[in-house]
Amino acid sequence: MSSKVNGQTSGLLSGQTNGQTNGRAYILVVEDDPDLRQNLADILQDEGYLTRTAENGRDALAILQLDERPSLIVLDLAMPDMNGWQFRDKQRSDVRLIDIPVLVVTANRNLGPDAPGNEVLVKPFGLDEVLDRVKRLLPLSALPAL
Repeated sequence: MSSKVNGQTSGLLSGQTNGQTNGRAYILVVEDDPDLRQNLADILQDEGYLTRTAENGRDALAILQLDERPSLIVLDLAMPDMNGWQFRDKQRSDVRLIDIPVLVVTANRNLGPDAPGNEVLVKPFGLDEVLDRVKRLLPLSALPAL
């Protein structure tokens, strides 16, 4: 089964529990820049993760309402329609979503302790930085097998 969110087809993940499908962690990438969004998804897929993408917070919430619970959310802050701050407010107010870890990716170097994610990665960043942060935020059971 699949659904459309803002013109993007997103297949439902069958057999999913605790952010994993068939033992593979599922990561939701929320980024308005189409090239960066696709690059992040490709990097994560190359490492063995399942990914879903959304171009803004509103689309991400729509995906999450389909009962697809990711192991991690990679979230940009500056996006149109619903930005990352607004998305985090909605996520934190939903008991089903509040405990999903969030890796914020942003160009803002001055967030300080008020950053809305579990970790912050400042743009531009390298491949190794992304993967290190993802591994640090995912529970051991969600890491890909070596």
